[in-house]
Amino acid sequence: MGGNCWSRGQESQKTFAVWLGGVSAVISASDLNEHSFGVARYKSNEHEGALPDSAGSLESGDGMPGSGMRRLGARALANASALGLTVLLGACTGGEALQRFEFKPNAMGSQVASLDVPAGGELSFWNSLDLSYEQGSSVVFRVSIQPQDASKPTEVECDALDPSMTLMSTETQLQDRVNQSWKVARMRCGYGPVAGDQRLQVTVVPILSGPVEIRRLVLELKR
Repeated sequence: MGGNCWSRGQESQKTFAVWLGGVSAVISASDLNEHSFGVARYKSNEHEGALPDSAGSLESGDGMPGSGMRRLGARALANASALGLTVLLGACTGGEALQRFEFKPNAMGSQVASLDVPAGGELSFWNSLDLSYEQGSSVVFRVSIQPQDASKPTEVECDALDPSMTLMSTETQLQDRVNQSWKVARMRCGYGPVAGDQRLQVTVVPILSGPVEIRRLVLELKR
C-alpha cells in the first residue's frame, strides 16, 4: 500500500485535493476545444526555395502561429496526467475487486454473494459512504464467511466509521451532528489467508446504532 496516497491528516488531504484539482483543470482545458484532437491545417511556405519558418511553428485554424503545437502539447500533458491519476488511484485502492455490496436507506437487509479465492488468498474490506449521525452512534458491517469445507462460518465485524485509510474524505460537525463522507476507505478488518482454493459464501448486513442518516453506504471486498 502506498501510504503517501492516503489522507492521514488535514494537511495531506489538502495537498492531494489541490493535486487532483490541477489534473482536472488540465483535462478540461484540452477537452473543451475540438481542435485539440489534431492540428487543423498546415501552411506551407508560398515561395519556392524559401527557407522554412525559423520558429518551426504550426498554424491552426485560427491563424495564430504555434497555437496548433501548443494544443498538441496541452493534450499530451492532459493524457499523461490522466494516466498518472488512474495509476495512482489504482495503487491506492487495493487489489482486485471481487464483490460490491450497496445498501440503500430503504433496503438495509443482508446481502449474500459467493466468491472464489485461491490458495493463500486474502480478503480486504473497503467502504464508500456518505452519511450523518449523532456522536456516539455506530455503523458496523457484520460479515459471515462460510467456506465450502467448513462446518461453521467465520464472523467478522468491520467498523465503517473507523477506517485505517481514507481517500477524498470530508467531515463537518454542527453541535453533536457529524456529516461524513469519503470516496473509498480501507477498514481495519480482513480474512485469510486461506489454506487451499476456496469457494466462500459471504453474507453482509449493516448494523446501525443511534440516529444515523444514510445517503450512501457501500462495502467492497478485494483480494
